[in-house]
Amino acid sequence: MIFDPAEHSPMECQFMLSQLVVPRPIAMVSTRSPDGIPNIAPMSYFMPITGDPMLVGVTMGLREDGDQKHTYLNASASGDFVVNVTSDRFADQIEVVAFESDATSDEFAATGWTPVDAARVSSPAIGEASARLECEIRQVVELGTPGLPFGEVHLVVAEVVWVWFDDAVLNEAGRIDPLRLAPVSRLGLRSFLNTVPEGMYSLPRMSAEEYAALEGDT
Repeated sequence: MIFDPAEHSPMECQFMLSQLVVPRPIAMVSTRSPDGIPNIAPMSYFMPITGDPMLVGVTMGLREDGDQKHTYLNASASGDFVVNVTSDRFADQIEVVAFESDATSDEFAATGWTPVDAARVSSPAIGEASARLECEIRQVVELGTPGLPFGEVHLVVAEVVWVWFDDAVLNEAGRIDPLRLAPVSRLGLRSFLNTVPEGMYSLPRMSAEEYAALEGDT
């Protein structure tokens, strides 16, 4: 099979990316509008960028009706947002907060999650989150075809100014344990992936001598 982007719609092209670039971490982004209305939205086009400064990138596209996403409008107005780690405690309500509701809707009320004050930013955090990143916007890169759903996007680069996590996600060595954090990732369309013991494995870091031996075998 082949897929020529020139022969497909923007929606079909994005769906192809979403089905092949998997699994993707889900940033459960919480913001507040200038009118004080809290908002939550899951963003699966999300990545770490660098450690100094501590930067993350979140791609925020248009709504299906062509309007700007409320998350982007809110974050642009306040200059900040919170990335709440999407753990398994959020798993059943991802599609609730993904629904494109109107600007007056309160996703905290719809989900029953608890808004709590962040430490360093104005946006609210989700009280039920096991970990969260408080972020201040540093740069917005405009990409894609302007005005076109599944085309126009804003690559929002933000600095993490505060990190909070529950002690319960730490292992005996004091490190974050991925099984205790229990993140949920995004697959294609409406499919998701839980982090479970059977799905995780570790590999030792290869030494230069071991790599040289492999080269010698070829």
